[in-house]
Amino acid sequence: MYSKTSLMALCAAAAVREVAAGRGHQHMHANKREIVWAATETVVVTDWVTVTVTEGEEPTVAAVPTSVQGHRPAHHSHSKQSSAVAATTTSTIESSTSVFIEASSSASATTATPTTMITAVKPTTTTVALSSVVSTPSEVTSVAEQTTVAIPTTTSVASTTTSAAATATTSVVSSSGGNKRGLAFNDASLVQEYVNLGGAASWAYNWGSSTADLPSGITYYPMLWSPASEHSNGWDGFAKAAIANGADALLSFNEPDIASQANMSPAAAAAAHIQWMNPYAGQARISTPAISSSENSGQGLDWLKQFFAACNGQCKFDFCAAHWYGPGDKAGADAFLSHLQDVQSNCDGKPVWVTEFAAESGSVDVFMQEVVEKLATDDFSFVEKYSYFMAGVGELFSTSTSLSSYGKIYAGI
Repeated sequence: MYSKTSLMALCAAAAVREVAAGRGHQHMHANKREIVWAATETVVVTDWVTVTVTEGEEPTVAAVPTSVQGHRPAHHSHSKQSSAVAATTTSTIESSTSVFIEASSSASATTATPTTMITAVKPTTTTVALSSVVSTPSEVTSVAEQTTVAIPTTTSVASTTTSAAATATTSVVSSSGGNKRGLAFNDASLVQEYVNLGGAASWAYNWGSSTADLPSGITYYPMLWSPASEHSNGWDGFAKAAIANGADALLSFNEPDIASQANMSPAAAAAAHIQWMNPYAGQARISTPAISSSENSGQGLDWLKQFFAACNGQCKFDFCAAHWYGPGDKAGADAFLSHLQDVQSNCDGKPVWVTEFAAESGSVDVFMQEVVEKLATDDFSFVEKYSYFMAGVGELFSTSTSLSSYGKIYAGI
């Protein structure tokens, strides 16, 4: 039997050394607009040690493990547009050492079951997104639920994972192809049928100044085909009516660079544009005359340059209207898209409306798939509207009640 002094010494030898949880270190990530505070996680483990003393035997003292303190860096990220204050989570495991005195007799000995106490901290993630500079870090302390578990001769470490980051995400949303897509038509009933079949479109035009009723959700844009009297008579009334019905744009002359179309010199077109289109500046957006894709001198982009020169800064316009006809397949699609970029470059960087285009050879399906996909991307966000030639049987329609193969691609169905 050991004396009280011996027992006290034994207890002292087995006493627990506790290590207080250190405050998590902080990282500062700063640029001109933000400071981001990221946090780390601290896990403190203190073990229970049980010493069993049996009468008549030399006591054995289990080694007291040193408390473990760990740091797991929290994931963090930041952007120029936001600052984040990350939460600090501390996990603490506490225990103490018990000494059990076991009396021995000729009968069986009584065994004491060691107990491990685990105090587990439930991880908490707090994300705070700020739009201004954070000058003082904010520390968020998790509220712990304490659970006592009896596990023989086992020390458990509560492991937590803390995600402490306010991540700013910028999503670039491409313009919807359905909002850009339109229908060039002569027969308004085919516009209705296109919509009935599930085709995507938001606008339509017919090279004229008025139309029969169109489906709900389809905006009609009137065009002054030329300043000749058969087209300009009644123009003002039609233009005002269209604006009253929701049209936010008016279309200027149709291919004045081509002899078989409006057939106008750049100077004559500039004077007529000022007379007929300028009065609507501020009431609706105004297009330039729609040019062909001809590369001949005095046509296409060359005609457009001469038109701007003749305008001498007096023509009101908000976007350029252009047409294109050429080969199909992917090569044709690439040529078409490249042409649109050239149009914008010659349009003082303003938006482009493609009011006519078509593939005249090769695979129209391949051409259409490539074009529809590319025009919906940010690379071609400058193309505000486009309409294939045309909503008619033998083109987008195979019959008056069904779409052609490339008509379905165009329609998005």
